[in-house]
Amino acid sequence: MKTNLRPLDTVSPDVEWRKEQEKLWKARAADYKKLDWTRKDDFMNFMVDFCEPQAHWRVLDVGAGPGGVATALLPRVAEVVGVDLAPAMVNLARKEHRDKSNLRFKQGDMEALPVEEHSFDLVTARMVLHHVEDCLAGLSEAYRALKPGGCCVVCEGVPPDHLTRDRYQRIFALKELRHTFSEAELINYFDEVGFENITVRPYFMRQVSLNNWLANAALPEETIEEIRMLHIEADSHFKRVYRLKETGGDVLMDWKFIFIKGFKK
Repeated sequence: MKTNLRPLDTVSPDVEWRKEQEKLWKARAADYKKLDWTRKDDFMNFMVDFCEPQAHWRVLDVGAGPGGVATALLPRVAEVVGVDLAPAMVNLARKEHRDKSNLRFKQGDMEALPVEEHSFDLVTARMVLHHVEDCLAGLSEAYRALKPGGCCVVCEGVPPDHLTRDRYQRIFALKELRHTFSEAELINYFDEVGFENITVRPYFMRQVSLNNWLANAALPEETIEEIRMLHIEADSHFKRVYRLKETGGDVLMDWKFIFIKGFKK
């Protein structure tokens, strides 16, 4: 095991980063479920299958939001605990899923998870790590929460290739405070934290609506237009690898995600 894992009482997440993330998700909470990408069954099924859940497992879903991943896993495991930084998201999840006795939600930061060590068989984090200020600290907390032999599954959107990364970062810098990862960087994070038997699989989400994505991002109109133009005025390579198509006042494109899984020794 690597020696850089930090116990819960020594973790000190960056206060300003955390405040910005809390503000962001308070603004987005009400419209989050209107995002098309969050509701795609094939995307969710891909993640659940990649987790290879077992009936006796206890699962921790980090960045649970309104409970999409948690409820998708629930029929195939014994219990799920969802953790989210934003109180607004936790309240939504609790209200919507209050009838499920083996599902509960609590407020907490991935860099200081409010759970006991060695207490879960699976930790999941879908589209969460890029919002965590110290990614190694966040993954170290996931490692701490796992039982020996347990696994961590992370899903992250990534630029299609290294040539598109600069514009990808420019787009997301306008949208929110976050990190950008490559597949190699995610693998290295998992390795540095101490995960073993690391597995990576890509997933391509076809023809996502730019209009839907931007309309539910709690952004001012001028920012929406600036992001739109960064897509429309992109070079031919960017448009080709994204399979970008302008149609009916919208822009459709393919998004690339990476699923990565590692096991605790």
